Amino acid sequence: MGWDRGDQPSRIGVALIGTGVSLAILVLLFAAARFYTRCMQRVKFGLDDWVFLIAVVAIVTRGIFLVVLVEMTGLGYKPAELSHPAHDVSQTRKGLYVLEIFDIPLTITPAKISLLLFYRRIFCTRSFQITASLIGSIILGLGIATLFQTIFQCSPISAVWDTDVYAPEKIEGMCVNQVVFYRVVSPINLATGIMTTLLPIPWVWKLHLQKGQKISVIGVFLLSGLGTVASAIITEAYFTKLSPKVGDQSAIMGKIGILTLVESAVIVIGVCLVSIWPLDVAAPRLVYEHSFSTA
Repeated sequence: MGWDRGDQPSRIGVALIGTGVSLAILVLLFAAARFYTRCMQRVKFGLDDWVFLIAVVAIVTRGIFLVVLVEMTGLGYKPAELSHPAHDVSQTRKGLYVLEIFDIPLTITPAKISLLLFYRRIFCTRSFQITASLIGSIILGLGIATLFQTIFQCSPISAVWDTDVYAPEKIEGMCVNQVVFYRVVSPINLATGIMTTLLPIPWVWKLHLQKGQKISVIGVFLLSGLGTVASAIITEAYFTKLSPKVGDQSAIMGKIGILTLVESAVIVIGVCLVSIWPLDVAAPRLVYEHSFSTA
């Protein structure tokens, strides 16, 4: 054990375990419902389903990894409260380094791209396909950039967790300031979430449906935007709660860690809610009829 408080994890550690495990279970349930719906509707699995699985696996892996990290390294405690501070802090930073890779690159990016691929199966008009591809390119580009920046945020990479060099006067010249980086990335992530959520609305409104039916369909698509609220809260936290100065910000980072877990899980669940709704059978016909009638 890495902590020394009666062999009990910190309150933040308990919250991280509870959040990570419960959200992983919830995501698995919604993912099962998604694939069950596909089977019941006899809809062939598409690329969107397989990309979606990447996000599900990433969330479940994060949940398991968080339990190990809290139990083995004392994640959530301040260095002074640990039984072996140098070793435990180093192990905690290694774990957080891995968890950071699982956030935007391996969870949020696949979930959003899966949703766009799902939309492309439903809306066959050329203008929609081009718009969806452009938004998807931004999301994929952000995911790849975040992945490489996270992996190579320090030079050498070991400076991320090496306690011998992890000091303000040393690290500033060796590592990219992650608070500053996420002050750039978070607004873009928020913007792509909003764009993805609002994307189908203009095309739905053009369908030959009664106004009440259009509003109902739009309401279903808006469910995918549930994670945007969490993205907005995280963006606000990076600008108002975290300082770009290097130092011990373990308490607020623990809370932001919980928020990032909620954000990624809610985005994945929102994607599930849209695809679980029986639109992927009815909507293609509606869009096709609209496209034919306006051709």
